[in-house]
Amino acid sequence: MWFVTWGDWKFFEPEDFCGFYDALARSILHGHLDVPRDAIGVEAFTFEGRAYGYFGIGPALLRIPLVLIFKNMDGLWSRMMMMIAGTVTLLCAYRILRLFRTNSRSDTNGQRLLHSLFILSAGIGSTAIFLIGRSFTYHEALMWGGAFALLFTCSILDYFRRRRSKSLILAAIFSFMSFHCRPTIGAGTLMALLVIFVVLTWRAMAGSQTGQSFFALGPVVNPLRHAFIAGAAIAVTLGIYFGINYAKFRTFDAVPLQYYDFYSEFPKRLKATEGKQLHLKNIPTGLVTYFGLHGVRLKDKFPWFYLEEEATFIGAPANDLIEGFSTVPVSMPSLLLLAIIGSTGFVVGSSDIFRRARVVAVTLLIGGGIVFATVCITERYLYDLFPALVVCAAAGVARLECGRHAAAMTSLIAMLSAISVTLNCSFSLINQRENLGAPPAKIAEHEHLQESINRILHRGPPPPD
Repeated sequence: MWFVTWGDWKFFEPEDFCGFYDALARSILHGHLDVPRDAIGVEAFTFEGRAYGYFGIGPALLRIPLVLIFKNMDGLWSRMMMMIAGTVTLLCAYRILRLFRTNSRSDTNGQRLLHSLFILSAGIGSTAIFLIGRSFTYHEALMWGGAFALLFTCSILDYFRRRRSKSLILAAIFSFMSFHCRPTIGAGTLMALLVIFVVLTWRAMAGSQTGQSFFALGPVVNPLRHAFIAGAAIAVTLGIYFGINYAKFRTFDAVPLQYYDFYSEFPKRLKATEGKQLHLKNIPTGLVTYFGLHGVRLKDKFPWFYLEEEATFIGAPANDLIEGFSTVPVSMPSLLLLAIIGSTGFVVGSSDIFRRARVVAVTLLIGGGIVFATVCITERYLYDLFPALVVCAAAGVARLECGRHAAAMTSLIAMLSAISVTLNCSFSLINQRENLGAPPAKIAEHEHLQESINRILHRGPPPPD
């Protein structure tokens, strides 16, 4: 709450580039998809004289009731929506953790501590706090994409356990919203639905119980009906997505860079990317950059820990933009260690819940991994991997708390959590107070704090009156 409100505790304040979804919601209500140019700014894609955004419609759909009821609140909803998305994310993370626990006994103090460290790491010890520090349109897209992906996970795990069509329909709705908020994250949910569609279709046709042992999916009364629900969800989600792209740009490409205003001003950048957002040759660079050990720079001023700015290039990638970034091992070591421990449970399949979660853990990782092929390297893209990390880390907590070395490992997780919180809060504060678009008053406030801390640490003379 402190980060999302810049320490002022005001949830309904205007910020730079936070009015796009309000404008898109009103456009949808009026039957079109273009928005006023001032709502999209430098991120505009201009086609036939109209300005469009490449962002999905998901967050705009959430805005529709708000713009209908509150006529004069456009541009003021982003902070509250970011806070809601972050809250939903942490509630889902805790729900997934509880689903992985197979015993019904009361938690011990050690287990409660480990659970708290998990939630701390998923909240202010992850790149989530970086996103929340600036309520940009890009950040909201990622936050809601991740929130709906974790809601999907809760629903699909419930479906594997109870085999109820209601749970599958709910999962389909969350998948739709995740994909239309952030297609890379949402792609993982669609892949999971595709696996279910194939398994249930095969069951209906062959009369077998395919997937019962590997996914712990018990008998389904009407597998063909459930397969239809999963298949229809995939078709509707993709159909609307490509239909919207075609309605805007007369092409199925969601990001036609030839219409990007920014590239029109700098045609060399369009040439460097070959007019495409995704390149397979970028994957090695993305992998070694986001999972490398060069994810932080030290400076001699508060808060001391700054994002890295030099990527590790492999081959000749078509990278267009390198912004400040951290890496998973450096900035989220606690979640990563728990995720590695949890992944061993998926391989062994030691219980039904681990077998049920196999498909969603793998597909969310594959979907988030699409970001490795993009032309940009930036800190916010780490969040594409966040839902998979949370699912695997929750599994890791469940395995760890029952192990022989639980106390020692909890101490290690506590140390790594402290590192995670320190780094990510530093990154968020710097992005909020030192980067482009920060209000002058906040910049001055931050510089005064830096000077005060520097005087305390170095026992310098007091400033002149």
